[in-house]
Amino acid sequence: MAFTAQEQLANIPLVGRETARLVHTWRQWPANYWSRPAYCPGWTASDAVAHLATGGAFYAQVIRSGQSGTPQFPWGVTSAAGFREARQAEVTKLLEGGPEALVAGFAQGGAALQTVLESLTEADLVKMAQHPRGLVPIGAWIGMRLLEMTVHDWDIRQPHATPALLAPSAVPALLGIIPEMQLQFLQQRPHQGLDGVYALHAGEEAAWGFTVHGAQVTYHSSAPSSGDTTLRTDAASMLLLTVGRADVADKLQHGALTITGDHAKGQQLCATLFRAF
Repeated sequence: MAFTAQEQLANIPLVGRETARLVHTWRQWPANYWSRPAYCPGWTASDAVAHLATGGAFYAQVIRSGQSGTPQFPWGVTSAAGFREARQAEVTKLLEGGPEALVAGFAQGGAALQTVLESLTEADLVKMAQHPRGLVPIGAWIGMRLLEMTVHDWDIRQPHATPALLAPSAVPALLGIIPEMQLQFLQQRPHQGLDGVYALHAGEEAAWGFTVHGAQVTYHSSAPSSGDTTLRTDAASMLLLTVGRADVADKLQHGALTITGDHAKGQQLCATLFRAF
């Protein structure tokens, strides 16, 4: 989930470092942290870690099969429904084992995934791996893993930290991933009436843009100097808005997000890009 093979491959060491950082953090937790509520409704910290642990194992299996040219679901299943059942069984097993099993499961799944990621070549990145929602190019899974670790780490901490910050070690790389996510949202979600040219600024760190014309959406690697609407926010807010963890109205009210130019189109762009999955 970055635009070039070089960007995708460059994120592999960061996935490994973020995995190690989380393992170290969770091994230091007092016992009561594991039952604390997470941002996601109905989830505790244990649920979030179990999800990430099974994600590592899941990614490792499907990327390996995709790399071999035979995309398959993980755990020997053959359908999306079977995948959900198998993953839930793995989650339940880890939760029953308690904190030690959760950390060990995450570390083991992360290590298996890292081995697979480090074996990838540029030619592998365009091959397909089997996601429950369909086939996804292997190169995109690297950014997907970095994003889910960063976001669920935030989910775990958000109810208990003021403010909860995204891991600063991951934010620069995520800024290279978010524009492609937004391009996919614009291509996949209804956007009638959004024709125009848009610039998006994430602090001083990054800026990009889109042109929407009917069903066609064009990405611009730098923000257009003239267009219909410009959105400006800080890097962390851009990330949290894009993954549905921040409220547009709240950000606008407090000046953390600004819209200049055609305000109505800016509001519509926000409604298209910034919502829960």
